[in-house]
Amino acid sequence: MKIIVIGGTGLIGSKTVPILRQGGHEVVAASPNTGVNTITGKGLKEAMAGTQVVIDLANSPSFEDKAVLEFF
Repeated sequence: MKIIVIGGTGLIGSKTVPILRQGGHEVVAASPNTGVNTITGKGLKEAMAGTQVVIDLANSPSFEDKAVLEFF
């Protein structure tokens, strides 16, 4: 199964991705570091191709309540 992990190189994502791979899944660790920006959409279409599951572990780009609620 192909799984994309948004925030896949972050604190939680970097722990999740190897576990999923050990389970035999094809995993894309999506983050700006890997060329995928979910805010701008850059690289997202290519990363999502053939994906069956999306796991979102990304941080909000802001910690202000209003901005966080709008982001999620």
